Amino acid sequence: MIKRGLIILVSIGFLFSQEKLTEEQALQKLEECRTKTQSIQQKVTTLESKVKELQGKISSLQSKIDGVKSEIASIRSEIAKYPTEYEVKKGDFLYKIAGMRYIYNNPRSWPRIYRANRDKIKDPNLIYPGWMLKIPRGIVKSIEIIPGDNLWKIAGFTWIYNNPRLWPKIFKANRDKIKDPDLIYPGQVFTIPRD
Repeated sequence: MIKRGLIILVSIGFLFSQEKLTEEQALQKLEECRTKTQSIQQKVTTLESKVKELQGKISSLQSKIDGVKSEIASIRSEIAKYPTEYEVKKGDFLYKIAGMRYIYNNPRSWPRIYRANRDKIKDPNLIYPGWMLKIPRGIVKSIEIIPGDNLWKIAGFTWIYNNPRLWPKIFKANRDKIKDPDLIYPGQVFTIPRD
C-alpha cells in the first residue's frame, strides 16, 4: 500500500513539473498512471508469490541435501569399521579372508587381496600367519595386468564389473594400449570406465 501511494505521489509530482496541463489532461494522465501502477502492482504480487514458491522449493531441496549429507556421514562411519589391513592367522587362506564380513563379505573377491599383496604373496595358495595383508577399498579406476589376466577375466572380477561380458568396455577405453583384445601383457595399466 505504501509503494502504491509513493508511486502516485511521484507521478503527480512528475505531471506538475512538466509544462502546464489542463485539468482534463492532468486527470487523464493521472488515470493512466493509476492504471500502470495497478498493472505493476499485480506483476509485483505475482512475482512475490513466485518467490515464495521458489523459497519453499529451496527449503525442500535443502532438507533433502541435509538428509543426503546425514546418510553420507552414516555410510562413512560404517566404512571406517572396515579394516585396510588384515593379519593372517593360522588356518587362514585368501578365499576365507575375502569372505569375512568386514573384509569383502564375498569369498570370490580373494583375487583383489592377492593382487594388492603380490610383493608378499608369490603363490595365492600359500600365505603365512603373522603376515599383514593390505585390504584395498573403494572403486577401482585402473588395473595393472598380471600373468594370467585377460579382459574377460578382469571384467568378471567382483570389484570391477562382476560380469565378464562387459570386457568390451575395458577394450574401448584402452584402445590406445590394446591393439588386439586377445593380447594383453603383464605390466600394462588399463583404465576401468565407470559410466
